[in-house]
Amino acid sequence: MRLVFITSGFLPIPATKGGAVENLVVNILNENEKYKNFKIEILSIFEKNAVLEAKEYKYTTFKFIKVNILVKIIDKLIFLIAKNILKKNNSQSYRYIVQRLFYLNECSKILKKRCYDKVILENHPSQFLALKWRKNYMKYADNYYYHSHNELSGTYGCLNIIRKTQKFICVSEYIKNITSSYLKVNKNKFVVLRNCINYDLFSKQISETEKNELKNKYGIKKDDKVLLFTGRIVPEKGVMELIKSLEKIKYDKYKLLIIGSALNKLKTKTTYQLEIERVVKNLQEKIVFTGFVKYDEIHKFYSIADIAILPSIWNDPAPLTIIEALVSGLPIITTNSGGIPEYAKNGSAVIIPRNSNIIDELGKNIDFLLNNKNKLADMALIAKKVSKDLTLVNYYKNFTNIVEKG
Repeated sequence: MRLVFITSGFLPIPATKGGAVENLVVNILNENEKYKNFKIEILSIFEKNAVLEAKEYKYTTFKFIKVNILVKIIDKLIFLIAKNILKKNNSQSYRYIVQRLFYLNECSKILKKRCYDKVILENHPSQFLALKWRKNYMKYADNYYYHSHNELSGTYGCLNIIRKTQKFICVSEYIKNITSSYLKVNKNKFVVLRNCINYDLFSKQISETEKNELKNKYGIKKDDKVLLFTGRIVPEKGVMELIKSLEKIKYDKYKLLIIGSALNKLKTKTTYQLEIERVVKNLQEKIVFTGFVKYDEIHKFYSIADIAILPSIWNDPAPLTIIEALVSGLPIITTNSGGIPEYAKNGSAVIIPRNSNIIDELGKNIDFLLNNKNKLADMALIAKKVSKDLTLVNYYKNFTNIVEKG
């Protein structure tokens, strides 16, 4: 069976620039190299390192789409107008408008010219334009699938084409329910494919020597408990609420590790990031910003942590950080948001309400777990149990089953 994946048009595949969705696609490609169920073609934005990595694949071919300089100039002008003149709060969403349209038009040409058994659209409803243009939706009727990682942001004039999707592959029941309701489409068109990660990597423990070296690098004392936050420093991830909650903690011997962008190395900072810097000044002895960490190194930080704190304050569909923490055997403090409770279940996490008391609730529950060794041990065991099926092999097999059944 010949599959084609239409990817974001922003981040490349192979995932040389990161991206949760991009890494999940790479997981499918890597497993397909072992099981060889499909001949896969990836349509991706051009990136030189991605081109080099693509050469390692035998059962996947790549079509990299280059964007010309005129498109880049127009996009930059649109972004600057949105940011500096119109003062748009979400100015970053204006950054690659023309590039995406250019990319999707090229994808549409490829769909028209070539023939595939199945078309997989990865996560953005604008990708349906590649089917709308040149009437590709007719050519691939009953054979196009939408892999939905987030809530739909619109239909881009493609509502009827979207409704005729063969299967909506959703990362959680939450996304399944909200998308079927939004589109007014029968739920029998929807199926849940649970996100998975490299189980072997995140379940691997590092040596005591490595743990000590890592702790020493970041000034963590031997008897310090380690709280871990991984994610982007943006409002929806709840990092501000987490930092403010530290003032509520009575337990003294701990450090909070924040894995993400290093604030002091960013050339331009958002108002939110500047506010984070202001709040952090009062808690500098308790907080360590690691800066960017390569994905294949992050498991080491989970190994030295005692609690993962991931307080999303938006409807997070199925965050990979939750799965990483579970597989690592870490107790979790998180929120009742989106699809999170579907993964962090059965007592593996303390799930707090997402309301005006979130800071107090975070502080209270962090303090409780820091003082309760037995509770931490119980939660760690449950985390391992609820995550045992979240492997890449299962992810690939479940994906294969969905696509082959049609």
